[in-house]
Amino acid sequence: MSSNQIIKKSKQFLEELATTADQFTKNFSSEFASFKTDKQSNTEELKSLWNQIEQQISEVFSSMSAKSSEAMGELGQIQGLFQKGWETISDTFEHRARYWDAMQTIFLLMGRYKAFQIQSANLPESERLQQAEELHQQNAEELAALCRKQGGAWVKAAQFISCHYGELPQVYRDELASLQDQADPIDWEKIELVLQETLGNNWQERFSSIDKTPLATASIGQVHKAQLCYGPVVALKVQIPGVSELVHADLKFFELVASLLNSQFEILDLEQVVRELSKSILKELDYYNEASNLTQFFSSYENQQWEYPILIKELLTSRTLGMYFIDGMPIRQFLQEVPNAAEPVLKELVHSFFKQLFINGLFHADPHPGNFFVTPQGKIALLDFGAIGYLTKAETKSYRDVLVALLLEKHEKIDTLLQEAGFVCPDPEKLKQLLSQRKSDEFNELTKMQYYLEVMRQAQVKIPDNFVLMARVLIVIGGLLRQHHVKLDLSELALMLMTSQ
Repeated sequence: MSSNQIIKKSKQFLEELATTADQFTKNFSSEFASFKTDKQSNTEELKSLWNQIEQQISEVFSSMSAKSSEAMGELGQIQGLFQKGWETISDTFEHRARYWDAMQTIFLLMGRYKAFQIQSANLPESERLQQAEELHQQNAEELAALCRKQGGAWVKAAQFISCHYGELPQVYRDELASLQDQADPIDWEKIELVLQETLGNNWQERFSSIDKTPLATASIGQVHKAQLCYGPVVALKVQIPGVSELVHADLKFFELVASLLNSQFEILDLEQVVRELSKSILKELDYYNEASNLTQFFSSYENQQWEYPILIKELLTSRTLGMYFIDGMPIRQFLQEVPNAAEPVLKELVHSFFKQLFINGLFHADPHPGNFFVTPQGKIALLDFGAIGYLTKAETKSYRDVLVALLLEKHEKIDTLLQEAGFVCPDPEKLKQLLSQRKSDEFNELTKMQYYLEVMRQAQVKIPDNFVLMARVLIVIGGLLRQHHVKLDLSELALMLMTSQ
């Protein structure tokens, strides 16, 4: 790359970063103006924020043989823009401190990738790939650490993305997946206050015992094992104090970031990701919604082979949810201890979701592995019904037809099937050409859905949100099959689909 090309690319990078920063600060300041004012601006914090961003940008130039005074001058302009923006933001909303790390990390990750694009242009392919892998690892670790620190919707977002978005490098999914089954427990005293506020001052009279050590702590709620005074053992879910306000603020932050950075991500539609995430999380905040979901599942699947929690209405409030306790072991732990059971257990899981998706149309829409248990009787138990999906009869049929055509590589009439299913396909021939470029043996059964979604995006196909939700469920299940080396060939899949009509 010539000196002029380096200078041109460097200047372009700085201009993009400046424009994004300007948009971000203006929009962020405007959107959060409704929050309570926090006037305690920290000058040292602002300086530290910029210094770290500036260091990343400067690294671009330090490795170049040619440096442009014009391009370096851009740094000063960007510095002033950032500092002015941060100072404006610092006086506008109550949760200011919560988002400093978030803003810093987002711009650092973006800056690193932009810098890498310039620095790696002339590297040998093997060296470029190695450095890219190292950069992915570093950035993924920092993003996961940020989500863990922030809690609330951030942990839920990490769960959601790690399970639903195979387009991301594997290292991101691995790092974000580490947040799936863990969150710091909330002190019992805080949980007790919620129980008092929701179930009344005499709430303890309802129980003969309650374990103060939680069974699990998630991003929104904490679960305790208890026994009702008349005998049944229950799982009592209690919403974490203050989480609702934080979740709404976090989702607004995600929405702003997605609108600003969507053009920077070719492999993901960030705005669609945030829409799906917001729908899922807001439903999970509403325990009456989860109670309704449990009731619907009971009426639709009462005699099925899998298990799910049964609602206890007397423990239902806006922030508490009681269910009969299901004894069991998380599916990952069970399959580690009993690896020979992987094939029958996971194939039964596939059958379960095929029945939900292609017969009833009512399905569990939060299928990360932490929500799957195996009971002592060997049955699969589905937990956490904060998010469920609905498909109409027309959708179950049309989506099944599309899925069969894709899996069996019958692409001749795919444009017609997509149109009947509510897709918008501007260039059918381009889509067919892209679909035919890879062989089926490069993929693993249900995880092919990830490839099909990517191809559709490349062909600028507008995909219905419900189809994306259905596909993500199948991708997660396919990932479990692959992880545990369970083969499910096309003939078995086709048979399952045909018997799901």
